[in-house]
Parts: sequence; structure tokens; C-alpha cells
Amino acid sequence: MSDVRFRYFAGAESIPPDFVHRIRTDLARSMPRHRVADYLTTKQHILRESHHLVAAETAHGCVGLVAATERDPDERPFTYVETLLVAEEHHGGTVAFGLVSRLFREITRRHGDFPELVAMKTYTPKAYTVMRRFTVHDDIRCYPRLDGSDPDEVRRLAARVAARLSPECRFDPRTGVVVHGGGTVGSDFWRYRPRSGNRHVDEFFATEVGEFDRVLCLVHAPTPAARAALAAALRITPNPAPRQEIA
Repeated sequence: MSDVRFRYFAGAESIPPDFVHRIRTDLARSMPRHRVADYLTTKQHILRESHHLVAAETAHGCVGLVAATERDPDERPFTYVETLLVAEEHHGGTVAFGLVSRLFREITRRHGDFPELVAMKTYTPKAYTVMRRFTVHDDIRCYPRLDGSDPDEVRRLAARVAARLSPECRFDPRTGVVVHGGGTVGSDFWRYRPRSGNRHVDEFFATEVGEFDRVLCLVHAPTPAARAALAAALRITPNPAPRQEIA
């Protein structure tokens, strides 16, 4: 990953217009099996309104993008991952990890702590399996469990988040499916049915998730130890304590 540079932008308004154009054109070129141009046109708010964005660059152009917004600051706040796009030649590599690591490093630095609650909506089994890998501490809860064993309080939390993100959509707390949660972005964004390689996960998505549906995924880290474990998993080092002057 030494030839990849990660650029953080504190708010979409801080991205130079020419770089926005580069993000669009470079990712459309480097992801030919995905309808990136149509996706970013439909989801224009990602490059206009996101609070945090990280772009991955090589000498050949932009090869990745992650964006997130802060939601419900006056109630129970959560960080919502708007999108994660990675050039196809880097699928299975380290670019996705680098994007997510840099994103949460900057969020943690600004807030003084790793977010207690992170949410995303996805159509892809791979994104779900990646999310599950962050169960790196006993206090961390990842939703949904595909066997339907989520505690009632976690389902209630998921229902509240779903209502904030997609108030017009029906939500099934048993499966995490937000019906028509993808808006106008259907399954044709992917020119093939996404798979994770995990038969159980792939069968769940094929059976439960419709063309325009999305699965709401949550990572809940309610304790300091859980948040520290997530930060460590993403190789985020704690902010150094202020130096004390000796009189």
C-alpha cells in the first residue's frame, strides 16, 4: 500500500471542484463492472454534503473513496458510512482497509473517541462479512445476526436508526432489511450478483434482499474497552496526552 496515498477532507465543501471531477471519472474508469457514474449522479449528496471523506490515490488516479456523515447529534449520535468504493484491481487488497482506517482515525481525532455506534446500509454480502470481523471484543455488538438471535434492545436500536436513515421505508428488525432502502439505486449498479464466498451469508442475501433493498448493519461499541478494541483493530493510535510543563 506504499504507492497509495489517502487524502482526508473535512466536509465535502473542502474538496476542490477539479478533484470531485477526478473522483467521478477515475472511479468510473477503474470500476467498469459497476455503474459508478450513474451511482454518483443519483447519490450527488455524497460528494456535496458528507462530513468526512477519504480518497485513495495512486500515480494513475483515484482508486477509492469512503464518505460518512454524523447523524442525530442532539439525541443518540451515530456515524453513517455513506459509501465505500474501491477500484476493481484493488479488490481483495489493502485499499479498503486503508480508507476505513484513515476515516475513523480522523473522526476519532476530532471527537476524542471512537464512535459508539456506526451504521451502514449494504446490498453486498462482502460488506456484511467485513463488518462482522470487527467483533473484536466481548462488548461489541454487530447487527444483524443472520440466525435471528439479536437481543430485543439491539433490534430496537436498529429500528430507530432505520427510521432516521430511511423514514419512508419498511424495516424488518428480524433480518435488518430496509425494503427499498437503496432508493433508485438498484442491483444493476453491480453487473453481477455480489458474493462473499460464505455460503450462509450469500444465501441470506439472495433470499432476503430484493433488488432495491438494503441490509442495515450496525457496529455498537458501548464501552470504552470496546471502542479501544475497534481503534486498535483499525490501527488507530490514541492521541498523545498534552505535555505538562515542569515549573
